[in-house]
Amino acid sequence: MSAIESMRNFYMRYPTVCLLTFILLLNTCICATASGQREFGFAMPEGSKKIEIDFEEYNNLIVIPITINRFLTLKFIVDTGVETAILTEKLFADILDAQYIRELKIAGPGIEDSVEVYVANRMTFYLPGGLVGKNMNLLVLKEDYLKLSENMGDEIYGIIGYDIFSRFVVEIDYEDQKLILHDPKTYKPKRRFTSVPIRIVNSKPFLNTLISQKQITNSLDIMVDTGASHAALLDFSSNATAEAYLPSNKIITRLGTGIGGEISGYLSRLDNLSIAEFSFDSVLFSAPFEGVYNKSIKRGSQYGTIGGELLRRFNVIIDYRNGRMYLEKSKNYDDAFEHDMSGITLNAKGENLDSLEAIEIKEFSPAYDAGMRTGDIIVKVNGRNLGNSTLSDIVAMLRRREGLKVKCKYLRNGQIVTTVFRLKRMI
Repeated sequence: MSAIESMRNFYMRYPTVCLLTFILLLNTCICATASGQREFGFAMPEGSKKIEIDFEEYNNLIVIPITINRFLTLKFIVDTGVETAILTEKLFADILDAQYIRELKIAGPGIEDSVEVYVANRMTFYLPGGLVGKNMNLLVLKEDYLKLSENMGDEIYGIIGYDIFSRFVVEIDYEDQKLILHDPKTYKPKRRFTSVPIRIVNSKPFLNTLISQKQITNSLDIMVDTGASHAALLDFSSNATAEAYLPSNKIITRLGTGIGGEISGYLSRLDNLSIAEFSFDSVLFSAPFEGVYNKSIKRGSQYGTIGGELLRRFNVIIDYRNGRMYLEKSKNYDDAFEHDMSGITLNAKGENLDSLEAIEIKEFSPAYDAGMRTGDIIVKVNGRNLGNSTLSDIVAMLRRREGLKVKCKYLRNGQIVTTVFRLKRMI
């Protein structure tokens, strides 16, 4: 049984106990309402200079455990694009007996104009290593618009960003999957890293990049977004000349899910993207349809973002206070930028997130030509399912190598069907 089902059953069975005992992406920074000398925000244990936190990686995203009010431990995405921590499932806030101080409507990437959120305050966050955040604010989505658990294949119900990045020098070791938080007062930059200036605008880090396409090179300040899976995103609606970046070789696809719903657009390649001394050719980039992204909750990302698919090619250190980012090549640096080669978009389904559903089968893709259709329930892909692999592992396999043979078993209308196809690069 999933964590959320367990909590729901407990809440229904013991409502009085729950009430008495259990105490994305934002447009406006919500400050703590604490009075007097009340402490708020994260602080390290006395005498500590750094804290190491093991993280899990899901489709290029960093996920850590956070315990709220000493009671409820949930997995949160670490996202530079978010000002105030977000809880995506309101049931958990009800169990915690969260006290709401206001209700807001916020705009975010997706097809919806705005979504409703509640603002809870005086929450306490506990992170591994003895890190405590006191009197924290928390945005609670009225509905689970993001569906992180289904998209990522694990029980992930939160996002946190500026609360951590504003307090510490944050080191992301993608190779060893460690998040290392340094005390800014004692931290000294590592000489082997390349120092790159960043600007903090509306609580988010911006980095200068050189983008080359069709023998034209432009300098753009784009947001560093650890909460995005893609390599790069360019928002054409903010720049009339940006259409020049979109070559004839492109595909229309589902780019992801934002707080306002599904984000659709084009996927194509840049001739080159450079950051300081680091240069990448044939970089995949997303281009959302006009009007889908420009009201982003990640306010200020005017021209676009670079995300986890590019960042994982480095070990990264982000220092908000001094306006610097430090980069060192990781073992992933020379990996090719690849997209799904099957035509299947997968989500985890079921009470225990143990079932795979094809939420989209792209027309004329290898899977489509082999007979698969949207809505098919996937039993196994080359012997893998959510019983023996993660969703991220299965997705990675479907973009690994052109020509790879894929045997897929799926359920349709109560019948098990087996089909075979070969991966084909579509972009």
